[in-house]
Amino acid sequence: MPNVFGNARQRFYRWRQLRPLKRLGAAMLFLILWPIRFALFRTFRNPSRPRRIVVVQLAGLGDTLMATPAFAALQDHYPGAQIDLITLHGYVKHAFRNHPRFNTITKLPSYPGNWIISRFANASNAKLIISAIRYYPELLIRSASSYDLGINLALSNFDRNLGNALLYCLGVPVRVGAVGSGLLNKPVQLNYKQPRTAAYLQLLQPLGIVSGKRDYEFPIQPNDLETVKLALRTAQIDSRQPLAIIQPGGKIHINSRRWPAEYFARVCEFLSDEGFEVILTGDEDDTDVCNEIARALAAKVKSLAGRLSFAESAALLSLAQLCITNDTSTLHLAEAVAVPRVISIFGPTDPDLLVPDNRRHTVFKSELPCAPCMGGIIDGNSVRCHRDVKEECLSEIHPDQIMALLESLYSSAQPRAARA
Repeated sequence: MPNVFGNARQRFYRWRQLRPLKRLGAAMLFLILWPIRFALFRTFRNPSRPRRIVVVQLAGLGDTLMATPAFAALQDHYPGAQIDLITLHGYVKHAFRNHPRFNTITKLPSYPGNWIISRFANASNAKLIISAIRYYPELLIRSASSYDLGINLALSNFDRNLGNALLYCLGVPVRVGAVGSGLLNKPVQLNYKQPRTAAYLQLLQPLGIVSGKRDYEFPIQPNDLETVKLALRTAQIDSRQPLAIIQPGGKIHINSRRWPAEYFARVCEFLSDEGFEVILTGDEDDTDVCNEIARALAAKVKSLAGRLSFAESAALLSLAQLCITNDTSTLHLAEAVAVPRVISIFGPTDPDLLVPDNRRHTVFKSELPCAPCMGGIIDGNSVRCHRDVKEECLSEIHPDQIMALLESLYSSAQPRAARA
């Protein structure tokens, strides 16, 4: 009997979290106001010279960084226009809250992942519109008919459908994005096999925007730099020595993108012996693997995992000579602050799509014929690793390979990181 009551209570809490009555009232109000606001604002719009632009980018931190060249090109093409960002993730809003390209950042309400995906993935246009009004009415009431131009940077099925539906329901007169649901009036036949940064720039071509700039943007704030310097002193890290930033974690999606912790430990020990101050970083989800490595190597490494914000992590990387990372946002953050040497380790994802093409970056990837199995987009079409040894593509990359590269870059007598 207690289980029955407990299950009923959990169902009630979930129902209350989804706020169906509040959303229903907001949706009805939106349907009343929509035609009035649309007729009113249409008179004052000039789509050829947009004053307000909304960009929908529902992916995570790494993709948002890879899209910064597109944001820069957009603002350069429309100087003086307000650019607002819509995201799914609170951590993206927090990380980019001080980014100079955005006037405002709006986070969409959170719903259970598979539950909300089922409302938008593989749905008809009519269902997409109904779902957008049903689940995001507060956003639509607040912002409907106030934008002159909307751009959906989504690549996966769910992100593309949701973004297109939001732009349509917001009454944006010019709606740009990859071919998908049909709710756009400037669709782009996107080349998904090109580098991600180039793909985001391709989405701007219907607006006459062509840019060859590929540099990521993430300005370092002075207060974040001071916070990092204090953290280094507190952790008794000598910032006068060359700093090596190691990111052994990363989000686990369909297949893990984490190189084995014991492999990272061997590389960290090598770097410490070469004279580097070795610092383990990551968010709260990465603290366990960082602590595992730190316990194994004692005083040879220090862990700051879970202690720094995304912006503070950028400040830390700006002081480093070397970064070794899995396929995580740290890879792209290291690019944004121009770390002199970045080594990235790839297994199930495709580095050709995700790694910046410059001399600072070195990629280690698997030679297994099934890799990369997840390509460049991680969504519902990705499948679990079929091998008996899961993510064998990562474990077959041996630490000796990376240490051989490091040895060729840095002499045993003195690290040459500053000149690398």
